[in-house]
Amino acid sequence: MNKTIKSILEIIKSCDDVQLCTIRQDGYPETRHVMNGMNQNINSFVLHFLTMKKSPKYEQLQENNKCCLYYFNPVTRHAVRLFGNMINIESIEEKRKYWQDKYSRFGFTGSDDPNFALLQFVPKTYKFYIGNEMKTGLI
Repeated sequence: MNKTIKSILEIIKSCDDVQLCTIRQDGYPETRHVMNGMNQNINSFVLHFLTMKKSPKYEQLQENNKCCLYYFNPVTRHAVRLFGNMINIESIEEKRKYWQDKYSRFGFTGSDDPNFALLQFVPKTYKFYIGNEMKTGLI
């Protein structure tokens, strides 16, 4: 694994939260906070998130799955943007794999709850800065 990819993974793992930017139906971008808990022990760019199927973010991603994730660690001041596509995982086995009982506090009854959506981010490119130098590349 090259140094850049390793550094990006470290930023992702260090963040409790991430900003997700999607495109609304009227064409404007919309950014919101999402939990990064499913991604704090990763060793690759297979990133997962949960949401409700009845949420605006889910509906936006169904119409246009292109999105941006912005990770920022306020302690280290390190940040990275990932650009890619968010896909919905329908497999109940995959949902069970990622389910945690603490998600019931969001109103879910379990991994088979019809409103529970498991999303997987498929990154294409990254962008970050080291001082004034912008680093970009393909993942």
